[in-house]
Amino acid sequence: MNKVMNDGTAAFAALDARDFFRRHGNTLAEVLDAIAGNRGVDLYCEADRLLDSLSPDPVRVGRAVRKMRDLLAAAPTPEDRHAASLRWHGARLNDLVSALPQ
Repeated sequence: MNKVMNDGTAAFAALDARDFFRRHGNTLAEVLDAIAGNRGVDLYCEADRLLDSLSPDPVRVGRAVRKMRDLLAAAPTPEDRHAASLRWHGARLNDLVSALPQ
């Protein structure tokens, strides 16, 4: 079932994503780097650039966050200090994606 979103809801979802990136961006970038190297960091930088504007485009933000979420979801759970961070960030990105338009 598709969720119906109005422009205001989508805009708030993008702003929530921006708040998440501001608070947890360093650890998210670290786990993306550990899991996927440059590809993960590039995805992070793409999303960070999109979120840097006063009113980020919710559709583009949603696509970028989905790519990161999918990358973390497909990654095998590491046996090192990144295991808990991978699960936590994956869950948070999933929460953000559920509120962003496709």
